[in-house]
Amino acid sequence: MINSEKFDDSSQKEEFTFDEGYANEPRKGGGIISKILIGVLAITTGFVGYHAYSLREQKDKNEIELNEQKEQIIKELSALKTSYDKAVEENKTTNQDLIDARNKVSMYIDSLKTMKMSMASLTKYRNQVFTLTKERERLLAINDSLRRSNALIRQERDSVAGALQTTVSYADSLVQQNTKLRKVVESGEELQINKLTTEAVKERSSGRLVETSRSKAADKIRVCFTVAANRIAKSGTRHFYIQLVDPNGITLGENGTTSVGDNTVNYSVATRFIYENKNIDVCDFVSKSGDKFEKGTYRVVVFDDKLKSIGETEFSLK
Repeated sequence: MINSEKFDDSSQKEEFTFDEGYANEPRKGGGIISKILIGVLAITTGFVGYHAYSLREQKDKNEIELNEQKEQIIKELSALKTSYDKAVEENKTTNQDLIDARNKVSMYIDSLKTMKMSMASLTKYRNQVFTLTKERERLLAINDSLRRSNALIRQERDSVAGALQTTVSYADSLVQQNTKLRKVVESGEELQINKLTTEAVKERSSGRLVETSRSKAADKIRVCFTVAANRIAKSGTRHFYIQLVDPNGITLGENGTTSVGDNTVNYSVATRFIYENKNIDVCDFVSKSGDKFEKGTYRVVVFDDKLKSIGETEFSLK
């Protein structure tokens, strides 16, 4: 009986030990899983952090590269502007196309300096640089052609002016003397006059005019001049204006007024003649306004149809 109790106690101990060991197994498995989860979380966190760092580093590199390319585009645009500056400066006549193109380049430079760059905007401006470069080549080629044409035109004009001067010099000795004092014949369409003379005349009952230097005897003032030949001037009907001013500063004759642009002239008589690109003598008369002409010095000025003074002289009456 004693042995039986011992046996039972031993069995109970063994049963207790087995149950206790079985109960402890889940605890060991849970710890391993927790460690695995923590490890996975740490790896994931590290990967995410590294990926974020890599993305930020790549973004910084991209921004640096974009800014470098932006500065390169600005340099190329600045070079374009410099070439336009040089072309505009070398041009004796203003070329509006060159000025407009230069202003457009300046606008792009100013816009680029303040713009935050992206690949899209970089591509846009890179394409624009290419377009502007082609436009510059086209405009500069046109400008160079115009400069050569202008040089050729100036050369031909000078040649015509030289031939014209020689012809006029041989045709009239007085014109030759006047040419030595001043350039009568100039290139272009402007007309010049030579041999400007004035004289007071008295009209006889027969109609014959006799020169006089006495103010009381004079009936009219005769003004004569020669319009010089000019091959490239406009031919046809032309108008000149003669202004006769007495010693008191009064414009005699018609005392009319005419204007061209900003120029206004008081004239004594408007004379008309047919110009055929060769020398032509022109005379006209200014009658006295009152009973007689005043004593003293009179001034005569001849204006062309653009109201430019082309001849002036003085004479005196006793």
